[in-house]
Amino acid sequence: MEFFANLTHQMALLAIDPRNGRVRDLGHARLAATGTTLAELAMQERVTLIDKKVQVRDLRPTGDPLVDALLRVLATHGDRKPVRIIQGGGKFYLDQSLDDLTSAGWVVKTPGSGLRGDRYRIVNGEALNSARDLAVTALYDPVQASPRAVCLGGLAVELRLGKTLAFDIGWRQRAKAQKVLCQRDWVVKAVHDLIASEAAAASA
Repeated sequence: MEFFANLTHQMALLAIDPRNGRVRDLGHARLAATGTTLAELAMQERVTLIDKKVQVRDLRPTGDPLVDALLRVLATHGDRKPVRIIQGGGKFYLDQSLDDLTSAGWVVKTPGSGLRGDRYRIVNGEALNSARDLAVTALYDPVQASPRAVCLGGLAVELRLGKTLAFDIGWRQRAKAQKVLCQRDWVVKAVHDLIASEAAAASA
């Protein structure tokens, strides 16, 4: 089967901490993985946002198994707000993207035992650098960055990877970029709102 390197696979690569092989900020990484899968459908014009709800406009498969899995879900559940779709993704899209990367030989997986989670060692450095470069363009120039860069970079910031990806950018510039990226991409905005809501609930 042909391997499709999509935004979700790139997001998964960025989420792996090279120091210990674990997925950083696991709960939020799962939200980001579902978000990038939804973004792929939007960029391929399979879905669109109308009246703040996601509507399926083209049921034809994209040929990407991971993306098509979400397309089938959306086709059977009717119009829903992005936050509901992203919340409903659970573990599936992150877990499947990591399995895809393992099967493709891009990462080597060491299964966890007991309460210890799985670990991953990235062996395709070129793919990781490509994902980093794409995300970083959105941090340096959020206004002119491509839609794919906006999504990946915006979600990387939500996972608190901004300083790691662009260490020479100050926190004020990262915060400004984050605001612009949320305005440009409704998936990034949805993930941002979910994470902010969780933080507010935790501090209440």
